[in-house]
Amino acid sequence: MAAPLGRDSLPEHCSYGVCRDGRVFFIDDEARATTWLHPRSGEPVNSGHMIRSDLPRGWEEGFTDDGASFFIE
Repeated sequence: MAAPLGRDSLPEHCSYGVCRDGRVFFIDDEARATTWLHPRSGEPVNSGHMIRSDLPRGWEEGFTDDGASFFIE
């Protein structure tokens, strides 16, 4: 992750969301625009979690820093 992900790491007028594939997008409420790049670092961020269609409802796949997968309910 390029920068710590949390409201305290974002400018006041920004928020974020996470896509089903784990990619994080950022919302600039003032400009009414979205971007894949973190507003402070300018780098893309991945949450490390992925919602897969083959998992039971409410389950996600996560990945360790070494790339091993694990499952979260």
